[in-house]
Amino acid sequence: MLKLFRKKIVMKIILWGLVIIIVPAFVLWGGASSSRSKDKGPGYVGFVHNRKVSFDELSNALSGVRSQIILNYFNQPKVLDALLSNKPILAKLAWDRILMMEEVKKAGIRVSDKEVVEALRSHPLFIRNGVFDDRFYAYMLKNNIGLEPRAFEEIVRENLALQRLSVSFSKDIKLSDADILDEYKKEFGKIKISYILFEPKDYLEKISIGENAAKDFYDKNKNELMVKSNLKGAIPDRPATFEESKADIEKLLKEIEARKMLKDKLSETHKELVERTVNKGETFAAAASKLGLNIKDTDFFSRKDTVEAVGDTPMIVEASYGLKDLELSKPLEINKGYIIFEVAGRKAADEETFAKEKEEYSKKVREARSNQIMEKWLKGLEDKAKLAIKLEEAEKHYQN
Repeated sequence: MLKLFRKKIVMKIILWGLVIIIVPAFVLWGGASSSRSKDKGPGYVGFVHNRKVSFDELSNALSGVRSQIILNYFNQPKVLDALLSNKPILAKLAWDRILMMEEVKKAGIRVSDKEVVEALRSHPLFIRNGVFDDRFYAYMLKNNIGLEPRAFEEIVRENLALQRLSVSFSKDIKLSDADILDEYKKEFGKIKISYILFEPKDYLEKISIGENAAKDFYDKNKNELMVKSNLKGAIPDRPATFEESKADIEKLLKEIEARKMLKDKLSETHKELVERTVNKGETFAAAASKLGLNIKDTDFFSRKDTVEAVGDTPMIVEASYGLKDLELSKPLEINKGYIIFEVAGRKAADEETFAKEKEEYSKKVREARSNQIMEKWLKGLEDKAKLAIKLEEAEKHYQN
């Protein structure tokens, strides 16, 4: 089965809580040598604080990223497979790891040998019958992670330093009781909506995709176009040929163009709906009917619930926060297309339950705020650094 792109997964840069996993050993780019390609191209990855970053350094960072992914996603095989197979994501995470380790050095964060040993010896991955198992530790490194003990232990040292760096982002966060309650209401409060769904499929017949456009897309993305084996690993996944992927590429490009057409059309549709509901006093249903549009309703849902008809409930709930009851939203892009909706009812979160869960929930809010700060900080590092290659094309700079 051809998959145009493996599922995009939002990953935290600081990965911890390592747990046991049994997977094949992994090396750079799934079997490629880390030696430089003889093809023409830059001899370095980029600059960090005017320092050249070598491909060897990127290779080492990739080893660190791979180790953490393997040790963290043992019980989520689909996620694990998607992450370890997605070379652009691995390269991006490796680059970010390099940027953050540079900041660790600037901050003078040091991790002692004792701390590394304690982290390893207390970790459930290497404990058997309640004690650290040296033989199993050596076996896992050799056969599953593919690293020598010294190299792996330095990765653990780096992870502890990165963990310490991440803690520094939360130490000055101030959270009032009102802040925590507000977040609790957003997470556990429920809404029901009336909505109009606009789907790209209604525009597909109006669009044609030339072979040149499909071929250009294939050339730029062929590393991500794979034929998935249906034989449970007996035959590995393999790159798809252009002919095998052509139909899927054309379908994808048609949907992209259809979404553009839909977005342009919706600007005028939204304007007419607002004119009728706000200035003429019509209900959403009446205004939609006069424009030949079909309104549907949902039951109450929270951002954790699944509403099959619309999907993307977290996005819809988030967009509802700034709306008054019966106020029209702006066109909101979701997986199925776009929706325009109004909040038809709300159910508040239970404040008695909140009082019982407040202390534990405040930790969750603090962690979320810390992550937001860190993501913004990391984006700043990325903006200051300078890449000499495209990370999604990093593989071509190595030779097989």
